[in-house]
Amino acid sequence: MLIRHTIIFTVICVIYSLNTNGQDIHYSQYFYNYPSQSPIQTGLFNGNHRITANYRNQWQSVPVPYLSLSMFYDSKIKMKGSKDYLGIGIGFDYDRAGDSELSLASLNVSLNYAFHIDKSNMLIFGLSPNLGQRRLSDDKLKWNNQWNGDKYDPNLSAKENFKLSGSVFFDLAGGFAYQYSKSQRTKVLLGAALFHLPEPNQTFYGISQNKVKLPKRQVLHATIDLAVGEYLDFIVNGQYQKQEEYNEKLGSSIFRLYLNKNPGVKLNLLMGCGIRIDDALIPMIGFEYKDWMVSGSYDINTSDLKTATNKRGGPEIAIQYVFRSPEPIGIYRKCPIY
Repeated sequence: MLIRHTIIFTVICVIYSLNTNGQDIHYSQYFYNYPSQSPIQTGLFNGNHRITANYRNQWQSVPVPYLSLSMFYDSKIKMKGSKDYLGIGIGFDYDRAGDSELSLASLNVSLNYAFHIDKSNMLIFGLSPNLGQRRLSDDKLKWNNQWNGDKYDPNLSAKENFKLSGSVFFDLAGGFAYQYSKSQRTKVLLGAALFHLPEPNQTFYGISQNKVKLPKRQVLHATIDLAVGEYLDFIVNGQYQKQEEYNEKLGSSIFRLYLNKNPGVKLNLLMGCGIRIDDALIPMIGFEYKDWMVSGSYDINTSDLKTATNKRGGPEIAIQYVFRSPEPIGIYRKCPIY
C-alpha cells in the first residue's frame, strides 16, 4: 500500500465531506448562507443593507472535526421609475477539516439584477466571481518513509515534495430564479445555480500535469412562504445539489410566530426542523427582534456515521442584522383644491 499518498487521500476525503456527499462548504441552515446557494439571493430582502454571519462546528466527537465560518454583506440599488433593483454583495468563507487541517479561504462578490414582470412576478439573474486558496498542515501526517523498520519515527524525513498552500484561484458561479408574490408574507421562489464554471485547479504540487479540477456543482432550490392567519407563517425550504456523483438533498419546515407586531419592537419566534436525506435530522429554533435575527440548529446523525459520532453532528448558528430606512411617503396636498 502506498502510504505516501496519504495526503492525497486526506484531501479527497475532506473535499468530499464524507457523509454529506458534497465537496463545498455547507450549512444545515443553508437558507441563511446566501452565497453558497445562489447569487440571486443577494439583495432579496426587505430593507436597505444586510449583514449575515454563519458558524458551524461539526463532529467534535470524532478525530477529524470540521469548522466553517462565513460573513456576508449585501445591499441593493433600486432602479428609478420601477421596482427593479441591482443586488450587490461581498462575503468571506473559511472552512477547515481533518488531520491535515485542510482549509479553504475565499472572497466572493455577488451581483444580480431583479426584473419585475408585473406586480406579482419577478425574474432574477446573478453572477458571483470569487478568489480562493486552499492550505494544509503536515504536522499530524505520517508517511511510510518515517517507518524505521520497528516503529514510526517522526524525526525521519517524509521525503515528500508538495506545497502547504495551493495557488490562488479564480472561480465563478451563475444563477437565476423566479419569484411569485401574492403578498409580503405569501410568496414562492424557484431557482437554479451552477458553481465552479471554470473548474479551478486545486493541486498542491504546482505542476501542470497534476491538475486537480474542482468539479462543477449544480443547485436547485425552492422556498415557499405562507401566511397562516394573522400571527403565524409557515416556511418551507428545499435544496438539491449535485457535484459529480455526489449529491445532497435538504429540506426544512419552519413556523414563524408573531409575538409582537408593533413597529419598532417586532418580536417573532422561529421553530422548525430540517432533514438531510439519509444523513441527519436538524431541529432549529430562533427569534427575530427588531432588525435582528438569530437562529440555531443541531445535527442528529442518522447515517452510518452515527456509530462514531453517537448521533451527534454539530451545532450551527446564523446571525443577521438588517438596516432599514423609512420609505418616502410621497408628496400630498395639505388641503383640497376647490
